[in-house]
Amino acid sequence: MKLSSHSYYFVWALIPFKQVQKAKQRLSSILSIEERQILSLRMLEDVLAAAKTSGVFDGIIVATNCNEGILVASKMGAEHFETFVDSGLNSDAMKAANWLSLQGIKTMCLFPADIPLVSESEFQQIAIDHASHQGLTIVPSHDCKGTNCMLLSPPNILPFCFGINSYAEHIRQGIKLNLSCQSKHFRGIALDIDNPNDLKTLAMATQKTQSLSYLKKIKIDLRFN
Repeated sequence: MKLSSHSYYFVWALIPFKQVQKAKQRLSSILSIEERQILSLRMLEDVLAAAKTSGVFDGIIVATNCNEGILVASKMGAEHFETFVDSGLNSDAMKAANWLSLQGIKTMCLFPADIPLVSESEFQQIAIDHASHQGLTIVPSHDCKGTNCMLLSPPNILPFCFGINSYAEHIRQGIKLNLSCQSKHFRGIALDIDNPNDLKTLAMATQKTQSLSYLKKIKIDLRFN
């Protein structure tokens, strides 16, 4: 893959995306396999749209081996970084971070594809916060256990520890490496759609997103007790 358009890069976004066939299995009690696949792709569209319109990123990469995800990335004007089947999020993220560093990228913003309520203003604010800070800037999930966004300068400044309690583990790694670490909280970024309660929260939102349009189409509100 070749970097395009600019001769100097400030911040690049990286969005890991797994195979849609394996997506959102914890939503199986309320969504069919097909519905989970479609929702995953709609959420990817939403985060790509917010990232693109924010004006923050000189480039946006979707790291995936999912053909459907590649098509969405292409449609939304994002680059594609090829990953291997079952290589795992931590491995995929580090390979992409190493590659970006080799291209001379100074800062990477890493976030998942399942935060459909993220806004362009949140991306803008976290970029401003990080620009005066550098090192590691991290945004936790709403339960303060997961990691929903990280800005890293340089991109491969620390090992990735996605999984159980990744928020605390990433901060621990940053402190261990004597990095300048700061934590920020943003409502849109904090809501990753992992379980039926998250889905219910999303369904009650008022933003105009592809994800919400799809949930309204399938009348998701009628499925909640």
